[in-house]
Amino acid sequence: MKTPSAWKSRAAGGLLILATIWYLPWLLYHLNRQHLWLSLPFAAASVFLVLLTMITVINHWTYSAPPPRPVKEGQEPEVAVIIPTFGESVEMVERTARSVLEQDYPLEKISLIVSDDGHRPSMRSMVEDLQKEVTGAFIAYREPPFRGDPTRRGEAKAGNLNSALEMIDLFSPIPPYIETRDADDLVADPAFLRQVVGQLEANEQLAFVQTIKEASVSPGDPFGNQEPLFYRNAMLARNAANAVFPCGSGLVWRRAALEDIGGFPTWNLVEDLQSGVEALRRGWHGLYLPIVGAMGQIAPEDLPNTIKQRGTWAIDTMRMSFWGQRRGLSLRQHVQFAELGFFYLSSFAILTFLVVPIISLITGLHPLVTDSATYLARLLPYAAAIELLLIALSDGLSYEELWRARQIWLGMTPVYIRATLSALLNGPHKKPSYRVTRKRHIHRWYWREALFQTLLFAGLLVAIAYHLATRSWLYDADLGTMFWAGFLAIGLARMVTNAWYGLEPRKRATSAEQSVAQEATE
Repeated sequence: MKTPSAWKSRAAGGLLILATIWYLPWLLYHLNRQHLWLSLPFAAASVFLVLLTMITVINHWTYSAPPPRPVKEGQEPEVAVIIPTFGESVEMVERTARSVLEQDYPLEKISLIVSDDGHRPSMRSMVEDLQKEVTGAFIAYREPPFRGDPTRRGEAKAGNLNSALEMIDLFSPIPPYIETRDADDLVADPAFLRQVVGQLEANEQLAFVQTIKEASVSPGDPFGNQEPLFYRNAMLARNAANAVFPCGSGLVWRRAALEDIGGFPTWNLVEDLQSGVEALRRGWHGLYLPIVGAMGQIAPEDLPNTIKQRGTWAIDTMRMSFWGQRRGLSLRQHVQFAELGFFYLSSFAILTFLVVPIISLITGLHPLVTDSATYLARLLPYAAAIELLLIALSDGLSYEELWRARQIWLGMTPVYIRATLSALLNGPHKKPSYRVTRKRHIHRWYWREALFQTLLFAGLLVAIAYHLATRSWLYDADLGTMFWAGFLAIGLARMVTNAWYGLEPRKRATSAEQSVAQEATE
């Protein structure tokens, strides 16, 4: 994979700093002091956006990707692979298990454990059939203690994984490396284990190695499941600062590092982010290897499932941001993890930017006291600099991928606000309940889930229409505010249309949807 050009992000960052100096002091000086209820939120949102972009510039100053270090044939160490499962279909889990066993790694060096929180005889039977069919690898079925059992170490997936670790601790010898693979994630690269374990063998300070996760999605990836900005760019910047964190699948841990952090942590909703922070603050290193290590058989492509998944990520991140223990991290690591929290907090600023144009176009009130020409002269260089920075940060990606990511970010605003408030108000000791992401699509019109975004979308369009109907286009139309209102409306349009995604009569189901539909009928 091509590493992003650091000079592009540095150049764009430098221009943004100059544009910010040109814009922000002027904005703060020209606030409408007669209508502070409007101008103060706008000023706060603008300052927050500046803080977020400056942190982003700092974090993306350098990128780093490790050279390949594959394990040589005949020198492969043992690896235990845990597939935790709860509600996934037996067929889905079997495909995942087979992909583990069919990769370029000696079978006798693989211990495969299917840890079934569903306690299903059909899952046990599938594993027993694999045991008879595949010779060489150690294959086992594990039933964790039921939830609520005092012997269980953690709820949900973390408790499942810790139960599997207890089984691995009885092995002789204990495998030095542990892979965790989500039940629906196929091994994408046949050389996955060879490449990842080679990195761990070459550096004893490495606690874990994370790889790219992709998924089978519909054309155009309408729900942004591929996360190209994160996996293809941001993680390479984190790699340079030793601030990589696990993402659940396509991941291999050093057993000694897991022992050092006490197993998979159970304080947060899921173990991914917290486990990485716990290892890093104890002096371990994490590594990002840009190969596709996991390919999801299915990804959320209906609105409730998307909201559930991204809402979980948001709550997890904000609980860590507000209440998590980060003592021991370096300054660069602190700044990298701060960006995660700022990303979700920015939803409050985005909501302000969505509402202010509606108010201004309908009432004629503005957060700033200035004329249109001066406003545009200050704003346009700043807006252009932000656009250039985003393009630089998405180096190697298409503008379509960048725009889709921005649409998802914009459309998830109320979800992220709700998640942030939940993490803050519930405090460090009250953890919200966790639900497994559904592994099938349910297509219908989810108008309730998209109601807030739809009202904002309609409000922006109505405000533009009202302004045009009551103003002279040539003399007193607020072209700048109308432009931003139209831009934001186009951004919200994806979430509005995603509310009925899958109901188009001519839409063809993807291979993932077809397989899931077939499994549901079997």
